Amino acid sequence: MATYHFPKILCFILIFFCQTIIADDSFTTVRCKNSVTGIHNHRTVLACECKSNTSIEKCNSTWFDISGSSNVVEIPCTSDQKTNAQNRKRCLTSLKNASLIIEKTEILDIGKYQFFLDCGLTGYAKADVELLVKAPYTVPQLTKRDQGGEKGLSCTTLGYPLAKLHWQTENGNSVTANSSIIQTEDKLYNITTYISIFGEQCSTNHSCSVCIENACISARLECSTTEKVYRLPEQKIRAFFGVTSSLGFIMFLTLMCSLIGGIKYFKHLKSLVQINNN
Repeated sequence: MATYHFPKILCFILIFFCQTIIADDSFTTVRCKNSVTGIHNHRTVLACECKSNTSIEKCNSTWFDISGSSNVVEIPCTSDQKTNAQNRKRCLTSLKNASLIIEKTEILDIGKYQFFLDCGLTGYAKADVELLVKAPYTVPQLTKRDQGGEKGLSCTTLGYPLAKLHWQTENGNSVTANSSIIQTEDKLYNITTYISIFGEQCSTNHSCSVCIENACISARLECSTTEKVYRLPEQKIRAFFGVTSSLGFIMFLTLMCSLIGGIKYFKHLKSLVQINNN
């Protein structure tokens, strides 16, 4: 009789054991933010919340770089508080949290990361987080250019990701510009735009703006105020000499006409005197 029920009892034990393992798996969970945006050259923290029946500090935790289409690379990070140029990443684990700390975040750090937590019989869990990096653009630098007799204005800024530069006149009119984009060794974008100016470079105020994520940083070339101050006396002098020359010429003509008329008048008087004497 006991032999007859033994297979059933064995199956029941195996089913119960499997259900226990499956149930235990649900007690190991990991939750991370879907995406984190880091600032170039600053510290970035990828943080995850962990939960398990086993103490998290006793579990095996690993961070992976899964940015590649097929390659999964384990991240060699240290767990101490010290960092150096060769190892900018630290892995910290506490009772409820696990973090990947990246010191001096670089553009090359952009990608997708995965945290894997293995707590043995209690189960395992994993979660993905995407890292984005941005470098706020510098205030545009405006300069005057005069090369080979061609006058113009240039605007330069540096940042990441790729942005657009816009030129406007003081009246709000857009100006078409030529652009040049160079990526630095740090993978930042160095953007320069150039516009041609006909006539005086500062006859009209121009502004240059770099816009990204609906936010703009602008700079304005306020040179007309100062340069017109210096040009104003010159313009007045030119106008003064112009008016003076015109008046002088008119006076000269008047004087010549008067002189010629006087000569003719004296000649006429002389003729009358001679007639009277005769």
